[in-house]
This record gives sequence, structure tokens and C-alpha cells, in this order.
Amino acid sequence: MNKNFLDSAFLILALAAMPAAMAQGNAYDNPAATGEQVKSVIEVGTVNTSNYDATITLLETLRGPQAMQRLLAADPATRPLQPAYEYLIARIRFALEGRAVSDQGTFVLGSSTFQWVANAADFRQYDSVTATPPGPVLQGPVRAGETAEGWLVFAVEQHEGKPILTFDPASGGATGRGNIVFFKLY
Repeated sequence: MNKNFLDSAFLILALAAMPAAMAQGNAYDNPAATGEQVKSVIEVGTVNTSNYDATITLLETLRGPQAMQRLLAADPATRPLQPAYEYLIARIRFALEGRAVSDQGTFVLGSSTFQWVANAADFRQYDSVTATPPGPVLQGPVRAGETAEGWLVFAVEQHEGKPILTFDPASGGATGRGNIVFFKLY
């Protein structure tokens, strides 16, 4: 066997052994698919900040009539959206890990309307909506070593075929660091 073949085979095996999407390869034009884990760094604290590893996974999305059915089950008073728009709901898992034994920080999910945002394929930001998501809701504090899982609600244009979800780690009590990460909502 020649050296180029062995080098190529080794590279393929090394890439196959790598974990699912890391934030470095995650971008607006390369959003993570459902089920892919995306890792980012979040800096938490006001005086003594520490870096934490966040692992985020989009578990499921429902759109249109299926989303509306779930929203009505959660709150029968849910109102339809304006014409040309429909609900999209997403179930997400968020895990926070400290990098040191002493890391005991907390990150607050759902504390900002800019933390989780649905965008059109051309990166136009959709307005947030005030509908009650099905339970559990992805909201509240997550401490180092904990995992939260829950639903978020968005409104998207009915003709939009490839909406994107963004997560901004500089929200929710973080003081910076980390990349904005992207997920396919289709």
C-alpha cells in the first residue's frame, strides 16, 4: 500500500472518531442538525469568572398544525398567529459542566429574548412570541454539573423552508466568551 492511501485511511478513521459537532465547525451556513451535540464555552461570574462547557442538543422540532396542537394542549387560550406565519416549537437539552472542581456557577436559561432566536434562511430575525410552550419549558437556572431539557416556542413564516435557531452564550448571566451556535429548525 502506498503512503497516501494509508494517510487518507488514517484521516478518515480519525474524523469518524471525533465527537459530534463542536462549535468550531458550527456556523450560520453549517448549522447543527437534530440530535447533534454542539459545545461552546460560557464564562459565568461577575467578580471571579470561570469558563464552563455548555453542550446543547436540538432534540426535536414540530411546526404548523402539529406545533399548534401541542401548544393548545399546554394552554387552550393559545391564539393563532397572523396570516402567513405558523408556530414552530423546539425541544432542547442544555448541559453545563465546570472545568474545575470548584466551579459552582449558574447559567440562567430563558432570561433574555435574545438567548434563543429563530432566524430565516437569509438571517432575518423573527419576532419572539408569547405562547406557553408544552412542558417542560426550557427556562430557569442550570448549575454546573446539571442538565436541563425543555421546549421553546417561535413564529416563522409559513413559506420559510430552512429556519435557523441561534443561541447566544453572552446572555443568561454569562459575562462573555463562547461562540453563538446554530441549529437547523427543519
